[in-house]
Amino acid sequence: SCPSCLGSRLNPLARNVRILEHSIASLCDLPIAAVSAFLDRIELDPKSAKVLEEVLKQLKSRLSFLQEVGLHYLSLDRRAPTLSNGEAQRIRLARQLGSSLTGVLYVLDEPTVGLHPHDNQKLNNALQKLKALGNTLLLVEHDPLTVATADYILDFGPGAGEHGGHLTAQGTLKQIARNPNSLTGAYISHRKTIPTPTKLRTPKGSFPIVNANKHNLKNLTLDIPLGLFTCLTGVSGSGKSTLMHEVIRPEAQQVLPKGDPFDKLIVIDQNPIGHTVRSDVGTYCEVLPVVRSFFASLALSKTKGLEPKHFSYNHRRGMCTHCYGLGYKKVEMFFMPAVKVTCDECRGLRLNPVSLEIRYQGKNFGQLLDMTVTEARELFAVLPKAKRIFDTLISVGLGYLKLGQEMASLSGGEAQRMKLSRELSRRTTGKTLYLLDEPTTGLHPEDINTLLKVLQRLVDKGNTMIVIEHNTDVIKNADHIIDLGPEAGAKGGELICQGTPAEIAAHPSSYTGKYLR
Repeated sequence: SCPSCLGSRLNPLARNVRILEHSIASLCDLPIAAVSAFLDRIELDPKSAKVLEEVLKQLKSRLSFLQEVGLHYLSLDRRAPTLSNGEAQRIRLARQLGSSLTGVLYVLDEPTVGLHPHDNQKLNNALQKLKALGNTLLLVEHDPLTVATADYILDFGPGAGEHGGHLTAQGTLKQIARNPNSLTGAYISHRKTIPTPTKLRTPKGSFPIVNANKHNLKNLTLDIPLGLFTCLTGVSGSGKSTLMHEVIRPEAQQVLPKGDPFDKLIVIDQNPIGHTVRSDVGTYCEVLPVVRSFFASLALSKTKGLEPKHFSYNHRRGMCTHCYGLGYKKVEMFFMPAVKVTCDECRGLRLNPVSLEIRYQGKNFGQLLDMTVTEARELFAVLPKAKRIFDTLISVGLGYLKLGQEMASLSGGEAQRMKLSRELSRRTTGKTLYLLDEPTTGLHPEDINTLLKVLQRLVDKGNTMIVIEHNTDVIKNADHIIDLGPEAGAKGGELICQGTPAEIAAHPSSYTGKYLR
């Protein structure tokens, strides 16, 4: 922070003006709910009230809208780049609540991302207010509580990628629940459910956390059980991310050199991977180098003196010289976005003619890039390492991705599962600590079911898994739950309870427990 303004970005004159006990800097540092409470305490004389009446009315109204969409825990000086996609979207939604517009079509992409079920009701009430004004709302959503409030549902499938894109069902909630073609309906009607373990694991020891007081944490002291699947729960802003990323993570990094209790730390979040057009699925999951070596070992490749680099579209020996290995050329359009046109020379296959002459079972390397993971797995079943990587991708529900697909095109949920699959395909010693931040974001219940099987498999190998999660199906699958709260921001950061899902469900003051019953 700047030593002069202490991070407030204001000059001394602005910092020294106070209303009651607060300057504008200290007020903006408070959670939105606290600012709203402060404004309610202000008492004005008749003259000041006349001048400031409209200002206070607007302030209270806008703060109220932010609280309605579940953002009561944010501070007003929170930097925009630090907001999650869900938080940024809900801020835009709060602005619309205050606009009183009518006849507008609002399109929202998973507005409940990052919200605890306790906060979902507030958001759903806000959405109903927008609808009541005469607006139309179109939501992409997986949250069952939000889906249940919809007047009409469009269900797409039946699978993902090239196996999807069909309208499998449409209608009211009851009609979807009864439709035999709807996978969503099967979960709504409970014809399909995500199973919960019949037996919980026994911890192999514990990793102590003592007097954690970062941000809003209130001197937390607790033991992280080793060899278990642990969920960090609590309302949005209760301190879960702080506990995971600013307490557990650095503490674990300190013990890694000793190799006890952890010899490896894997952090899997939803930050985008592959910022360039040359980063693709096959390269990221480390399967293309295996396949390049295989192509280079074929008889015709040896005759022509080709090496693995001749099958790389990022190497001058392998790339098409006309499109530089991209498979397309960009055509700039005046006043419109650039258009991608398939390269005439390589026909989108990205390699030079010599490299494309080499074929395996009728397929050249360029055609391989257009294959899905599932298709490639069948073609290269003879390569044990490649087969293991393909099997891992399929096990996390990514069999529909194409090997040449740009990483930048993946959703947050897909990116997180890609990171997870890469770690799964590597060998572990059973002493790895996995930290996952809301891995079910953007996932349908069917995908959550698939992901849970993979996570449980990792824990079965003796590893320790700590997951921040709001999805009740995932929480019910945990061996151990650490529930923070009771509220968000300054009113959070306390250990409400910890224990098995059944113990949390029985706790009278746990918001999480309420939704586990």
